[in-house]
Amino acid sequence: MREKLKNWAAEYSKNPGWYWLTATLFLFPLLPEYVSPFILFIGFIVFKIQWSKEKRKAKVGTIGKLMMVFMAYALLSTIWSETRFSTFATAALWWGMFLIQVMIFNLVRSREKINTVLRIITASSCINGFIAIIQICTYTLYKFGYLAKDLVLVTPLYKKLDKLVYTSLPFDISTKTFDSRASGTFSNPNLLATNMVIAYPISIYLFLNAKTKKQKIIYFFANVIISAGMSSTLTRAGCVVALAGWLFMFVVLIKRYWKSMLTIFIPTVAVIVPSILTRYGIIFTTHTTNTKEAKTSSAAHFQIWESLVDYLLSHFKACFFGTGFGCEQTGIILKTMYNLDKPHAHNFIIEIWIELGIVGIIMLFIVFLWSFGKMLEINANNNRKFTLVFCLCTALLLYLAFGLSDFIFNSPKQMIYLFILLGLTQCISYCYDKTVITDARTLEKAAWRELRPPSPATTRW
Repeated sequence: MREKLKNWAAEYSKNPGWYWLTATLFLFPLLPEYVSPFILFIGFIVFKIQWSKEKRKAKVGTIGKLMMVFMAYALLSTIWSETRFSTFATAALWWGMFLIQVMIFNLVRSREKINTVLRIITASSCINGFIAIIQICTYTLYKFGYLAKDLVLVTPLYKKLDKLVYTSLPFDISTKTFDSRASGTFSNPNLLATNMVIAYPISIYLFLNAKTKKQKIIYFFANVIISAGMSSTLTRAGCVVALAGWLFMFVVLIKRYWKSMLTIFIPTVAVIVPSILTRYGIIFTTHTTNTKEAKTSSAAHFQIWESLVDYLLSHFKACFFGTGFGCEQTGIILKTMYNLDKPHAHNFIIEIWIELGIVGIIMLFIVFLWSFGKMLEINANNNRKFTLVFCLCTALLLYLAFGLSDFIFNSPKQMIYLFILLGLTQCISYCYDKTVITDARTLEKAAWRELRPPSPATTRW
């Protein structure tokens, strides 16, 4: 044991930044919101000290620079914001979460490390999914009278600690929770759903490229747990997005992986479809099931979107430059002008539009388009590279698709996934051969190449 610790200490001293990065990626989703960022900040300090000793400069890459432009504009909006403290704090939080992208881009410079990061994301998500399964199962058993209330695993896991911390702060933070919907270690079921949506295609990539039968079984059950974790949130949009994600991946990968994809589909449907039916009170109905809320939620979302679009089209400055970063002003507008007590737009496009205007939306979508372009450039000439590029693109697509019905940048544990995905995109672009896109013709060729899986003969890296 002592020898193992000595060897580990020697390995750590060679590359401490890498070990802090892996620890951050694993622990960030599992720790409370008010603890996770400090793990990242400490890890980044260790990384910077290491880079300084090695006389190396941290790079941010083109995607990082584009994101910095967007975040600089977000910080600048403090000047005209009516909720300046919220605007500055939210912009500062984005800059803080951006550090994970910098660490990933500088430290994950090999194909094996890329796979290690994907395995860590999947493992952390599995733990959250398993916790969520216990939460929803124990709660259901309690509601049907088969389990004592004291034996129900509290949801969210840090509920009592969260309330203690948030109520002691000098400003108000909502501590509303949903006992009937699992949240894992997150503070809200929609936040956990974000984690599961991103991890779902990543776990499929690992399953499809497993080298041994043991690995195949492990990643199969990892995907089952992630699917069940999504189902446990009872988040309709998340469940629908996950099913749509499988369908999208099946259509593209059908030529090479139709059997494996069908194997994944059976447990996905078995655990996700009942979640949607339960949310609408079609099955597992009790006198406490809030089916009315589920049935009217979509209508409420349309009312929110219609109100905010009406506000933007009637206020020139807000339409083009926004009201200031952070969703506090959005909540004020909805409550004071439209009598809607909602905290945000429940749609990331409309939310960014009202916060930073058309200018901000253009800046953010340039980041997304550039990222997808970087992935299209990669010469995916074998099955492993093809599925890696495709599954990571799918993870980002599902993340953004989920954001069409919820605000996906609502907390550090939710927004950090954007920077993780962008950082991984940069690393994959760095590690693999590329065909540079220079015009519409090369873009079209790259897109068609990515949609055609490689021939069976090309199976090596």
